[in-house]
Amino acid sequence: MLNAWRRSARSHEVLMYLIIIIAVVTSCHAWSPDNSQKVINEISKLRTIKFAGNATYPDHFIILNQDAHSILLGGRNHIYNLSVYDFSEIKDSRIEWQSSEAISEMCSVKGKSEDDCQNYIRIYVETEPGQHLICGTNSYKPCCRHYAHVNGKYTVVKEVEGIGVCPYNPEHNSTAVYSKGQMYSATVADFSGGDPLIYRQPQRTEYSDLKQLNAPNFVSSVPYGDFIFFFFRETAVEYINCGKVIYSRVARVCKDDKGGPHQFRNGWTTFLKTRLNCSVPGEYPFYFDEIQSTSEIIEGKYGTDLSSHIIYGILTTPSNAIGGSAICAYNMNDVLESFEGSFKHQDSINANWLPVSKDKVPEPRPGQCVRDSRLLQENHVNFIKTHPLMENAVPAMFGKPLLIRVNFHYRLTAVVVDSQVKTVNDEVFDVLYVGTDNGRVLKVVNIPTVNETAKTVVISENVILPNGAAVKQLKIAPGFGSVVVVGRDEVRLAKLNHCSAQRNCRECVHLQDPHCAWNTRLETCISLDEVRHNTKRDLIQDILRGDESKCRSPQDTRKMSPKIIVPNDIDNDIGSEIEEDDDDDSQDDPSVGEECEDSDDGNNINCAVKQKLVIYTAETLQISVIVAAVVSLLLGFIVGYIFSRRFHPPSQYPDTPFIEQRNHLEGLSGTQSNFLSRPKTINHVINSLPPPPKKDNLDASKDHNIANDGTLQKIKKTYI
Repeated sequence: MLNAWRRSARSHEVLMYLIIIIAVVTSCHAWSPDNSQKVINEISKLRTIKFAGNATYPDHFIILNQDAHSILLGGRNHIYNLSVYDFSEIKDSRIEWQSSEAISEMCSVKGKSEDDCQNYIRIYVETEPGQHLICGTNSYKPCCRHYAHVNGKYTVVKEVEGIGVCPYNPEHNSTAVYSKGQMYSATVADFSGGDPLIYRQPQRTEYSDLKQLNAPNFVSSVPYGDFIFFFFRETAVEYINCGKVIYSRVARVCKDDKGGPHQFRNGWTTFLKTRLNCSVPGEYPFYFDEIQSTSEIIEGKYGTDLSSHIIYGILTTPSNAIGGSAICAYNMNDVLESFEGSFKHQDSINANWLPVSKDKVPEPRPGQCVRDSRLLQENHVNFIKTHPLMENAVPAMFGKPLLIRVNFHYRLTAVVVDSQVKTVNDEVFDVLYVGTDNGRVLKVVNIPTVNETAKTVVISENVILPNGAAVKQLKIAPGFGSVVVVGRDEVRLAKLNHCSAQRNCRECVHLQDPHCAWNTRLETCISLDEVRHNTKRDLIQDILRGDESKCRSPQDTRKMSPKIIVPNDIDNDIGSEIEEDDDDDSQDDPSVGEECEDSDDGNNINCAVKQKLVIYTAETLQISVIVAAVVSLLLGFIVGYIFSRRFHPPSQYPDTPFIEQRNHLEGLSGTQSNFLSRPKTINHVINSLPPPPKKDNLDASKDHNIANDGTLQKIKKTYI
């Protein structure tokens, strides 16, 4: 019985393993994230120029402004003016701004450290030619200054309070944009960081209104059309009855919003927000809910002849979940359309959020830009104050992420785009540089297809910042492959152009880098920013497929050295693999056939048998490896189980628990009449020899197993 129970348990265990294996294989086939890259570079293999600021204390660097020749870098008590070409500092243009001694002492009294009680510059805008607005944390008392730039030097014109414009803490996620003579900011407005707001003097979001902002982390802000758009992540108020979850948002306000009538004069009359959808499609979509960074708005062609305005975003899983990141692109037309749908509404605190019917929406439609918002009806302004959330989420382009990274070592943090790079065939592609939280930068190309499906190729993964420092910000520098990488305490100018490292045409074309092409005349892989227009006829490039068969010219084939397999019956002196020149047209070359036919001994020792190279996709190889591992696991388990059953020696005392129980019961019975007693089996093998013959019945060896009732004594008397 016990053996049957054990066999049943083993059967259930085997069934459970099979179910788990099938689930793993199915999930891997349904969603196979791309963790491949064509080039991996450590920091020692890259050309970088480092700028370390004061090199002693934390700087919390941020790029404030960039033009064709210089970069303004905000740091601790300074703004550095760096050449965009070689990172040399123009020290005459350095701006120094330290907090006053009284403000620093007050900051220390409030419990902040010496590093906190410094002035970290966060905002720089040119308000008009020669006039600049600069804002800093100013030892937890934000302040702004107006500077005049005269004769190459900056002089202070006036100083104003910066609360609501600049953050208190340099690590606070804040953003600001200057448009039409107004500063729009998204930050916190108190010392503790508990009052988030979207602000343009005097308009701001409502204080402590969770429907408008619920513990947001602001990412970026961009002007587009009549609106200013803000991208951020926040705790989802519509999900609060089911727990706590963070959603990615995009919000907008009209540039001409002048506030509402009467008590609404300092509030927004056009503030709306909606969710950004970045998910793997399916019956149960897998969401990347936390936005980390966005690019600027880019104009280009993506799969169609029509020009589109898109914005790239980096979104991740929560910090306490499996490390996953995704790149999603959003069409600005889809963003605008999402604000034209239904509004969300909650009847009571425990009710579900449902769309508002059209007959309950006032006219003109809330959220639209009007000539003078101060003339709106109060019920109109009150409606948009209580219904800022839209029903429809903004869908990702192509219906899914462009790239997914599932990695235990890093998450994606920042993105910048070298937009619409023109190739040899006059095609255009976006080259993305994506930062990680462990100091790496990925170079990715977005390849939209004719049927408008997403396809990206990770060209390289490069370690830029040492010691695993997070990449905070990225900017494009002049020259193909040049990118500025910003960490907390250092900034590097890196050259991520891998053209010269490709040894032959095949490697150059297979890289699928819009920056690189194979020059058939010079027989080298060159960068396209070094090419004149009239020399493009000598260039080979294939970004869509990376088709190496385009390398057909004799000059290219002499430089390629693939491995050629030799048959097994060839003498060992030849070897199993030899190196020869690769010629895709060898079947048409008569010299190859003549060499084989002129062999004297009939053996094709001198003939190289060329085998066509078959290239599999990363997904196919991944699935093949998983299936092989699963099959090996199953075979090993079955073989081990069979051997354990056949060659395992039987136990000398089977069913030990039952034997111990039986002996215990016999000891308790005391008599043979008990129905639980069993005759004990005694091993008589040792005493198997017959006893010696006895002289009479009184011999000592006589069986004494006679009842002790005097019977033996009676027999003795009768015999005598």
